[in-house]
Amino acid sequence: MSKNQSDIAYEFLRQKLLNRELLPGTRVRYGPLGTEIGMSATPVREAIGRLASEGLVELVPQSGAIVKQPTRLDALEVFELREAIEPFAVAKASQLIGVRQLKTLQATIDTMQTILKQVSTGSTTGTQNATPFDQADLKFHLTILESVDNRRMLKAIGDLHLLTEIIGAARHTYEADILEMTIEDHTAILDGLKLRDADAASKAMVTHIRNSRQITLSQMSGPERPIFPLTN
Repeated sequence: MSKNQSDIAYEFLRQKLLNRELLPGTRVRYGPLGTEIGMSATPVREAIGRLASEGLVELVPQSGAIVKQPTRLDALEVFELREAIEPFAVAKASQLIGVRQLKTLQATIDTMQTILKQVSTGSTTGTQNATPFDQADLKFHLTILESVDNRRMLKAIGDLHLLTEIIGAARHTYEADILEMTIEDHTAILDGLKLRDADAASKAMVTHIRNSRQITLSQMSGPERPIFPLTN
């Protein structure tokens, strides 16, 4: 089925969010965006309505659409939801994932390793590589979810990851130690998948999500919530 203009505008805007072209607090103007995409403002308005329902933008009276400025509570909810769903997904993926998808996962880690090397040697900064690093990170997680072949789960986690990127956009420093920790987490997840070890893959995913949560929340003010212990 062909995509209508609203779908095209929706995917275009989501990509802009992921590419950090629309940072938190940015006003989203219907007309200029429609001109950029090559369509009227109406499908853009419809697409923004979808993004608002997903918590990615806010519709503010007299101001229009504004990219959501996430709170600490938003971050807590996102990471709690990810921890509730993704360990189950990766455990299931350990029994279903194919060779091609395992190679894709390794390729994303290789990309991250290249970026880490550039940052470590000083040839580029972590901030300069924020977008390609986040894109590799997102591709890693979505590849796992695609192997599970659950469209609803893929959409839900995709939205949560986009929110994760928006929350971290103005906060993550992308220093070498943070990049290295993410790579180590992903490698542990991939190792569990290669071994078809559901428990190892699931626990590695929990560790990764909790590490990401700690990095993000350490730079946001507000109350903390207890983290439930892992069960055997």
